[in-house]
Amino acid sequence: MYTKSLRCILLLISLTLLSGCWSRKELNDLAIVMALGVDLDKDGYAVSAQVMNPGQSGSLSGGSNGSLPVVTYKAKGTTIPEALQRMLSTTPRSLYLAHVRVLVFGEAFARQGVGDAVDYITRNHELRTDFFLLVAKHTDASTILDVITPFEQIPANSLYSSILVAHKNWAGTGKVTLQQFIVELERGGSNPIMSGIQLQGDTSEHGSVKNVQSVIPRSLIKQAGIAVFKKDKLIGWLGEAPSKTVNYVLNEVESTQGSITCPDGGVAGFIITNAKSRIKISLNQKDEPEFVIHLKAEANLTALNSRLDLSQTASIRELEQRLEAKFDNLMAANIRQVQEKYDSDIYGLGEELHRQYPKLWRSYRKHWDETFRTVKVSVQSDVAIRRIGSVVQPQQKEMEEK
Repeated sequence: MYTKSLRCILLLISLTLLSGCWSRKELNDLAIVMALGVDLDKDGYAVSAQVMNPGQSGSLSGGSNGSLPVVTYKAKGTTIPEALQRMLSTTPRSLYLAHVRVLVFGEAFARQGVGDAVDYITRNHELRTDFFLLVAKHTDASTILDVITPFEQIPANSLYSSILVAHKNWAGTGKVTLQQFIVELERGGSNPIMSGIQLQGDTSEHGSVKNVQSVIPRSLIKQAGIAVFKKDKLIGWLGEAPSKTVNYVLNEVESTQGSITCPDGGVAGFIITNAKSRIKISLNQKDEPEFVIHLKAEANLTALNSRLDLSQTASIRELEQRLEAKFDNLMAANIRQVQEKYDSDIYGLGEELHRQYPKLWRSYRKHWDETFRTVKVSVQSDVAIRRIGSVVQPQQKEMEEK
């Protein structure tokens, strides 16, 4: 009898330790936020939230009531949490932030500094750290989130996918998550970057379904290169070629294409299929660091508008040397441009100095941005052409021989 009573008491005690579903959230009570936008406002922050409309997410033509797959809610507040809470006065459901794919900052806000916004995001337990950070070039974040995009029903998914595709196949833009941005922000030997996006075309109906009801959409969201930061503030933009240089140095190039001039004045197109870089540091007679970026790349020929005889090994080597010269000169020039114009080490040279010469780094740490402006940086590349295609001789030469 005593044993039976003891078992009942232990069973009752164990029930109090079970959490059950006390923290459950019903899907019908949630508004799933796919993208967030933060802009500058005179009273603090102007926040936009792109929310999925689950009843219409399968069609861009709208449902029975004519609604679209997403709805963008906007509110202002002295802090970002206050602005999000103020949205609840217009949304029929509670905002759920765990599925955010992209966070867009307006350019004006980014130039003032994104530190406070990043602080809130890292404190919010719902938000993950694997979504992409973007800067809206020459416009507000709210304008970007208003655009109805083709292909993807949810514009936030379109933004997310376009970043992945552009970075993987073109390498002319960044692919920066919140976690990566925070790591670079906290380091003393580098500055962070972000991906840039901008609105292209007629913006009069960018938020209407009419935007995608023609063969050529009236307005599109276009990748706009890399946004350069110094600490948490946006200080400038990089074009296509300088953005590729950043990705080469950071080992972020998976594939990209380009062209070179042949010895006879023709043009050869190529695709980079593999690229790896490493930074070597040496000290000059004054014990000042000098950096050499060693780039090793593999390429395939994709086009040839020349009479060059590709059956000759010397011809292939000539193209390789021209590729190497292009990399050496163009990358070095792009790095000098960033040094002289922005004084922002977005290549991680200071971090590499810290890693290779920790004692020397102590003397540069507090004034590295000033040192970065004048430090010597050169590029040495080694390019191997692996494939020339199934046609050895160019068509132009074959037609002349017939």
